[in-house]
Amino acid sequence: MSTRGSNDNIINLLVFIAMYFLLKRRYILSGFFYGLSVHFKIYPIIYSFVFYLFIDSDRPMIAKGNPYQAITSKFSFFSRNRLIFTAVSAGTFLGLTGLFYYIYGWEFLHESLLYHLTRKDHRHNNSVYFYMIYMLYDEPSSALLSLVTFIPQWGLVVAVGMLFYYDLFFAMIVQTWVFVMFNKVITAQYHCWWVILLPLVLINNELSRSKWRQLVFFVLLWICG
Repeated sequence: MSTRGSNDNIINLLVFIAMYFLLKRRYILSGFFYGLSVHFKIYPIIYSFVFYLFIDSDRPMIAKGNPYQAITSKFSFFSRNRLIFTAVSAGTFLGLTGLFYYIYGWEFLHESLLYHLTRKDHRHNNSVYFYMIYMLYDEPSSALLSLVTFIPQWGLVVAVGMLFYYDLFFAMIVQTWVFVMFNKVITAQYHCWWVILLPLVLINNELSRSKWRQLVFFVLLWICG
């Protein structure tokens, strides 16, 4: 991925550093590296509310099977640690965005952020929307369709985050799966986003312990596919 000019390995590293400090309860450092990762590429923003809910959640209550009560049982929804993480991550992202907008102007803002809202790529694309984009590329309605495609994608991202926030690694990989699968554009580097999370999920999974033959079969099936 690096040799083709993709910086997604750097973004993945920043997400991992943010996760590490989050688990260590060092929320200022976690927020800084998380904001930096979103500045590099906007996609890690999908993890924002999972990180937020994970902070200060009541682990014993989660173990008892009450994950939604656990969000506010020990602290309020707007707890101090959650607000610190949010302020630092948002401040880092907005501060860097403002700095580079000052240096490079509208071109930076459009190419890094706004472009994704109306992006239509009918080449190098494995998306489920590929053929629709291809057929309607020159139609005036295609701009509206580019926005409508965000609805199923973000609906699933939010639903998964709310359902599994307490299992941080699992929530993140499923969020990344649905984000990639329902994105308007899918190219090679998009698969790096979820593949790097696989070891974190498999380390405590039955497939890697007692059902390793099934795991090997699934990996081979995925490679063949």
